[in-house]
Amino acid sequence: MRSFLTWALCLLTVGYSASAAAQPGMGPWLDQALPQVEGEPIQSLKACPDQSLTGGVQLVERPELFRVMSPDAAWGRPEMIEMLTKAAEEMAWLKPDADPIVIGDISHRWGGVLSGHKSHRGGIDVDVGLYWGNGEMLKTSFRQGSPSELDLEANWLLIRSMLDTGLVERILLDQSNINAIKAWTIRTGELSEEEAERIFPAPSSRRWTMTGIVHHTVNHREHLHVRIFCASS
Repeated sequence: MRSFLTWALCLLTVGYSASAAAQPGMGPWLDQALPQVEGEPIQSLKACPDQSLTGGVQLVERPELFRVMSPDAAWGRPEMIEMLTKAAEEMAWLKPDADPIVIGDISHRWGGVLSGHKSHRGGIDVDVGLYWGNGEMLKTSFRQGSPSELDLEANWLLIRSMLDTGLVERILLDQSNINAIKAWTIRTGELSEEEAERIFPAPSSRRWTMTGIVHHTVNHREHLHVRIFCASS
């Protein structure tokens, strides 16, 4: 497991400017998603339409990989289905004893307003359950608990597996859970403090909303809200 992370953190992405290339390589999920120098815009594949869904694909449950809470609200862009499938496959390999990922709402078939959500209109947002205890997820709902009850390793691996796809723009989560996962990655040596800060920026950091990937938002103590990029083609 450690050798895999070392590979991910050291792999340099081709095609960056000299100033970007001079920075330590931190893997495709970090180098592609985060600004390398002050003032450099966040590098993205492409912003997605976020109010409607055209050419949506339904995420079909695969019990060995993931469970779908609401099939009628499990329609997403092809990139969303790809991201979730690849992340679930990686989790099954990295932590085979953990429960399958629980997938909440994505979008309706044609997008538009989805009850209970301000977003989830264009097939680019998805709610994903957190791991509790020893790799445990509830099968039909999200569980809410304190940060001390989180399976920190499993949640970090889940976040990393999604970032590995190169399709994740933002992940939203309650700050108390962010703090626990971030501290675990530093304490165990999974990430250096610099690497952790680039993924989990402190709310007090300068231009916080324009840096990092995992950000705080209210009412997200029991699940991750993940937004994706779209393929430039």
